[in-house]
Amino acid sequence: MREAVFREVYFGVCYDMEMTENGKNDSCPAELPNYCANRHWSIFWILILCSTATLAGHLVTIKNHNARGESSFFSANDRSRWSTIRALVEDGTYVIDRVIERDQPIDWDTIDKVQHVGADGKLHFYSSKPTLLPTLLAGIYQVVYSATNMTLSDHPVVVSRIILLIFNLTIWFAFLYFLALTINAIPVRDWSRYFVLACGGFGTYLLTFSVSLNNHVPAATCVMIATYLLMQIYRQESTSTIRSMACGIFSGLAASNELPALAFLAIAGLICFFRQPQKALTGFLPGVILVGIGFFGTNYLAHQDWKPAYAHRSDGNQIATVSGDSIAAELDTGKFPNRIAEKLGTLGIRFERPAVNLGQWPTKKDESRRWVVRDEFSSQQIALVQNSAEPETIQILAWNNWYDYAGSYWLSGNDDQKSFVDRGQQSKLTYAFHLLFGHHGIFSLTPIWLLSFTGGLIWLFGRQPQSSRFSMRWFAGMTLIVSIVVIGFYINRPAIDRNYGGVCCALRWLFWLAPLWLVSMLPVVDWLGKSKLGQTFCLVLLSVSVVSAFYAIGNPWSYPWLFEIWDWTGIQK
Repeated sequence: MREAVFREVYFGVCYDMEMTENGKNDSCPAELPNYCANRHWSIFWILILCSTATLAGHLVTIKNHNARGESSFFSANDRSRWSTIRALVEDGTYVIDRVIERDQPIDWDTIDKVQHVGADGKLHFYSSKPTLLPTLLAGIYQVVYSATNMTLSDHPVVVSRIILLIFNLTIWFAFLYFLALTINAIPVRDWSRYFVLACGGFGTYLLTFSVSLNNHVPAATCVMIATYLLMQIYRQESTSTIRSMACGIFSGLAASNELPALAFLAIAGLICFFRQPQKALTGFLPGVILVGIGFFGTNYLAHQDWKPAYAHRSDGNQIATVSGDSIAAELDTGKFPNRIAEKLGTLGIRFERPAVNLGQWPTKKDESRRWVVRDEFSSQQIALVQNSAEPETIQILAWNNWYDYAGSYWLSGNDDQKSFVDRGQQSKLTYAFHLLFGHHGIFSLTPIWLLSFTGGLIWLFGRQPQSSRFSMRWFAGMTLIVSIVVIGFYINRPAIDRNYGGVCCALRWLFWLAPLWLVSMLPVVDWLGKSKLGQTFCLVLLSVSVVSAFYAIGNPWSYPWLFEIWDWTGIQK
């Protein structure tokens, strides 16, 4: 039986769409938008399997030529996660002290680590990365170890490749599969669907980063799955509590891997609540809570603290103050003033052999000087701060900066050893330009995103189908809000964090938005696809994007090609 007949409107052109109960169009004329799902999937599978096979070929041959020995680790970033995985399975702890020791065949050390007092009362090193993803991957490592009796310590290349093949191939296949499901549910021409899936499979930096262990591709896959489920919920195609819970789980997992994805999580929750209030409360919300338990639970197991490691980047609360003209001068000479020792003694805090050093952590605007006091016989630490407004008063602060330790890469005293980008871009305007159109530009390196921006505006302000069920205005609005919030968040970060994601092939912090941007390009691609000239234009943009993606596929932790040819000596000034 026929379920409904409605008139589809795109760019002022009307199409009569006759839908059956299973959501397909029986007549399915080739020149009109249609829902011929079976015909699409023969091409979809070719694109999905070719992209997945391409990734598999790179995963079985990856090798870092810059390490002391052959390894599958490309940077301090992925070594940080690998260290946690190895420590959990081989040592049964999140402490990575033994893992990062020197004099190993390959380099395991990382700058992405923190130091704080552990459960045993002693100082230990830990990965600074959120704990949930490495904990889940440690489960895969445990299975590999049980099946092969090989460890990351003895066989780092083979074991890491096996883990990457299992995990990265799975999430990459899932990303492309749910992208195909999503675009197949939107009434556009066949060519438009094939083009967007090709963009997803070959034209984004998600493929580039899929050869390494990272949080960006898992986050993007979670957003893609959640987007597909969200579309079903919005269209009332599913009233299942399980699907609503799945949407909550994947939205939560996206946020657990990318903190700014909280914006996506919040909007997804609102959409679920307004479309299916009861299911949102009994499905979506419990799904998010389940992920929250895993995120904060593993974090507490690792650090005995509910806050993630990256939240410990500043001094703790003030515990006392001491006044005196000569205190600052004594501290500058490395002495531990008696007045401070006496004050701490009244609080039950004693230093057996205090070592005083001038603090090298980037100071706040109201701080004139900062000192760090560490006890050489214990794990006791405090920070002392002289405020510019009250130079005679010394604030005694509890220790909370886990990144401030001897030899830390992030200390201001190491600026001469840092890469250009890690020093931070002082000008927000310059940073915004290069983030969008410059050497790390979203639109300059991956110009297919120009189609996404245009397509989003068409869906947002253009005429929509008479059947509100097929309207995509909600999706365009969500994508626009989330994109503006996330980009604005990174532009307005402190100067030390305006570093383009460090030494990597593109602005990796925005990769998880790719699912939203891929779907958003459909309407403009559909319009351009009506002519050969329009198709050629789309293919040119895709070609440049593919070149950018494959340029760094041998090592995603390298500068973009545009950065390497940029006259960036002037930018540093």
